[in-house]
Amino acid sequence: MASPSHDLAAATAPTSQDQKARGGPSRLAPSRSKGGGSSPSLPRASRARGKRNDALMATVLIAPAMAAFSLFVLVPAGAGLLLAFFDWNLFGTPEFVGAENIFRLFGDDEMWQSLAVTGIFVVLGVAPTTLLGFVLAVVANSQLPGVAAFRVFYFAPMIASTAVAAVIWVSLYNGRSGLINAALGAFGIQGPNWLSDPTWARPALVVILIWNALPLVIILYLAGLQRVPADIYSAAALDGVGKWRMIWSMTWPNVAGTTALVLILQGIGFVSGTFELALLMTDGGPLRTTQSLALYAYQAAFTDGDIGYASALSMFQLFLLGSIVLVVRYLMQKRKESR
Repeated sequence: MASPSHDLAAATAPTSQDQKARGGPSRLAPSRSKGGGSSPSLPRASRARGKRNDALMATVLIAPAMAAFSLFVLVPAGAGLLLAFFDWNLFGTPEFVGAENIFRLFGDDEMWQSLAVTGIFVVLGVAPTTLLGFVLAVVANSQLPGVAAFRVFYFAPMIASTAVAAVIWVSLYNGRSGLINAALGAFGIQGPNWLSDPTWARPALVVILIWNALPLVIILYLAGLQRVPADIYSAAALDGVGKWRMIWSMTWPNVAGTTALVLILQGIGFVSGTFELALLMTDGGPLRTTQSLALYAYQAAFTDGDIGYASALSMFQLFLLGSIVLVVRYLMQKRKESR
């Protein structure tokens, strides 16, 4: 038997019709979202459909580039890795030899000499290119007189093809009629036969490689300098800090990310990019002092006809390039963690 208080509460409780008449909310009324929408599921479905459309459009746009990358990079790399396990001379049927070409690398004195030459190119080229590129980028980013003409000048090596650059530098380095020896002769100095002297051929080629690499380094540093906050220079100027101290204490640390990219690209460039200039200018001579690992692989393939061993050399060079990238990334990560 219900108590009188329960009956009284039931009698006085408003019904849904009473609430509707007074404009009050009903339990059966649909819930409203905070933004006034009838249901939060509709905008969520719209966002999901938009993400699918964006993903589809991104796939369509990136597909040609990925196809080209696969065709011209992944497929040749895969073919090179496969051929490293075969003995083939471009004719006849390739003969599977297993890891024979890989083991042959370690007993090849000419390979070690070519590797040493490549290491010398990297050591003599990467650090000067990086530092000189940074300084020239700071100059190009300044308001000094003649900067506009300088910006045109430093971009010139990127316009000239490697073959044209090789012809120009061969004429400059000519021992008898070259402009370099003519300039030295004006001071009473007898210049050497740069490209045929075992002592001078390697430094002469390094100078050309640095000249050829500088434009890209300057452009990368110019882009990095645009991200350095301008207010740090204003505060430093008020404290009486000199220009050079600003450059090395403020600008240089703030472009550390660009420096990592430059080191990676220049490491790759001085390992593999020496091939064209060395082939056109010295063909690896004199006495193999300019024969880099890339040039040795080329000669093994197209002079000796040993495609399998040339592929093994190329895979070894690819391993070296990957090691350079990993080392630079590791050092930059350790530097970032220590800050």
